[in-house]
Parts: sequence; C-alpha cells; structure tokens
Amino acid sequence: MESTGHRDRFHGFRSALEARTRKGRLRVLQEVGPEIGTPFVRRDGRLLLNFSSNDYLGLATDPEVVVGAVEAAERYGGGSGSSRLVCGGFDLHARLESGLAELTSKPSSLLFVSGFQANASVIPALTTRRSLVLCDKRSHASVLHGCQLARVPFRRFRHNDPDHLDSLLVGARKDRGDPALIVTESVFSVDGDRAPLTEICDVADRHGALLMVDDAHAVGVFGRGGEGLAARHPRIDVLLGTLGKAFGAAGAFVACSELLRSYLVNFCGGVIYSTAPPPSAVGAAEAALRKIRSGALRQGDYLDFIRGAHAQLAAAGFETHPSDTQIVPVQLGDDRSALACAGHLASRGILAVPIRPPTVPEGTARLRLSLTRLHTGEHLDLLVEALVEARDGGVRP
Repeated sequence: MESTGHRDRFHGFRSALEARTRKGRLRVLQEVGPEIGTPFVRRDGRLLLNFSSNDYLGLATDPEVVVGAVEAAERYGGGSGSSRLVCGGFDLHARLESGLAELTSKPSSLLFVSGFQANASVIPALTTRRSLVLCDKRSHASVLHGCQLARVPFRRFRHNDPDHLDSLLVGARKDRGDPALIVTESVFSVDGDRAPLTEICDVADRHGALLMVDDAHAVGVFGRGGEGLAARHPRIDVLLGTLGKAFGAAGAFVACSELLRSYLVNFCGGVIYSTAPPPSAVGAAEAALRKIRSGALRQGDYLDFIRGAHAQLAAAGFETHPSDTQIVPVQLGDDRSALACAGHLASRGILAVPIRPPTVPEGTARLRLSLTRLHTGEHLDLLVEALVEARDGGVRP
C-alpha cells in the first residue's frame, strides 16, 4: 500500500548522504587484507605499504599474540555469554586487569569492550547534574559523546592550554556541589602532539577536580616498560587505555583506584549492561602485554626510529610540528589536495588515508601518517620520496 500524505521517513537520511556526496566527503568502508608480520596490506588486489595503521608495535599479527587469542577461544569459547555481573566474567578477565593495573602503576583496572564505549560511559558515570566537565578542545569524539550523554554542563578549554583550563575553573560556580571532571588525552589522535600533563595535574590539584586522561595512543609505546605517558603522573584519577592499538587486540581498560573501580562496576552502564569482552581478544591482549613488558620488542629502538623519521621529514621540507610521536600529520589544507596526495602515494604503493572534515576543521585536511615498529628505513625513504614527488608535482603538503 502506498503512503499518502506522509513525508518519506527516510528523506532526512537520504538528504544528508546526498549533501556529503556533493562535497566529496561520503564515507565508504574499504576492506584490506593484512600481510602477516609485515607493514603491508592488500587492497583491491594491490600490495600497499601501510602508513595508516594504529597497530604501532606490529602485534596484531604477531604469532604469540595470535596463539594467545586461539588458546583463549579454545579454552573459554567464542564469546563471554553475558555481562560480568551475570556470568560473563572469567578468570582471564581478572588476570588481564591485574596485569594492566601493574603496568600502569594503579591499584586496579577494569576492562571495556572498546575505547569509544569506555569514554562514552565512564564520563556519565563519574558525573551528576551538579557536576561540570571540562575537556580539551581537540578531544576525541568519544569524549564529546560522553559529555553529551552525561547531560551535564561541559566546557572545552583551548587545546593544551592549562591556563585557560584554570581560568574556566576559577570562573565556575563555587556552589556546584560535586568536583569538576577534567578530561584530556596524553597523545592526541590526529596531530600526534602531547598534552602538558604535569601542568594539567597542577590545575586539577588547585581546584580539587577529578582528572581523566585517555592514554590510548601512548600506552604500549612510551615508557621504559610500555606503561605509556599517563602512568608517570600519580595525580591522574582515571587512566584510559585501549587494547586495539599498540596491543594489537581489541577492547579497552580503565586503570584507577579500587574505590573508583567498585563505583564503575556499580554505576557505569558500559560495564553493567554490556557483554564482557570476548575471550579471544582478552587472550590476545594478555599475550601482547607479556611481550610489551618483557622488553623483547625493543621499544627504545622504535622510539629512535620515530625521532629519525621526524628529522628526515623535516630535512625534506615537511613540517610535522606539533607532533614528536608516531602519529605524523602532513598538513594539506583543502580536501582536493589531501585526496590528490593520497592518490599519488597509492600509485606508488603506499596507503596513507586522508583525514578531512568533519573529522577535522574546515581547511585543515591532512594525511595522518602512522609510524610502526615494523617500518624500516627503506620504507621511510619510499614514503618521503613519494611525498616530495607529490609536492613538486603541484600538491602542496
């Protein structure tokens, strides 16, 4: 039966997709196949050197990590079956949590299904209608979702500006009742720059605020034992890390005090109402944790490689500031230049995905390059050579 007198219920969705298509910004999913143990992937039958992966330590296809996933699945099954408050909590969940707490020098930790889910559910759990949330202007989308879901007042302080954060807290209502919650990242996911954590900890101390730091892009990579950047600051109340980046697995965790862990178990919807992480992901993460803490991955050599890569790019005339990490932004400005540069790199066998609005502000399209432990000096030479060709051919990074 045909509808009469009613507007097409899908009209808004269709119009939004059409508008994005007109701007050349329609997102589509693309499949790739990993080449095990290498920084290459296959896409559309072509072998591409991958400079877009967050598998920073190359552990996603590491044989020991794969065995950890398989053995956990064989022992515990394909899924957990329920939330941990029902019957989905296994000893391997608790064992991994203990190891992650030790890694980050926190009394305890708690697993989540993903980093997005953790941010989106922990922030509402830690706040009430009398709270105030302050997050960095360039915080990840999951942080902003968490603030919106919390339905509390939130303000965004200027990027990496502890003085502005301090002024916002000074100007906040003194009678709000509950402590303010400050949320930032240690390494920012798009530009690869670091937060001034010492200064932000000082601001939190002055105002008696809770402090939550997303260490997703630092844990496993930085620190003498792969503990990340936030672990060296005891003042941080909630440290969030992911298991799908440097750990090469899936999921996330929060490291915190025993008090806050118990509170989250009782009041955080992401824990209460979500099926526990699957055994295979937990087994993979546990194997990755062992390798990270053992020193066998020689993270120091990897960090030296990152420093050398920045120097080589700078010598070739590419500005990578403000990053000094494994995330390297190559600014291009407009969408067309970003797409053209990525296309040229693809023609040279290099995968470097362009990041465009609405993920980044208008006029700031860029390539977001990721340096991994599996990349070599030869791979870096190929990347720099292709970037120089793109620039000299009319694309202006």
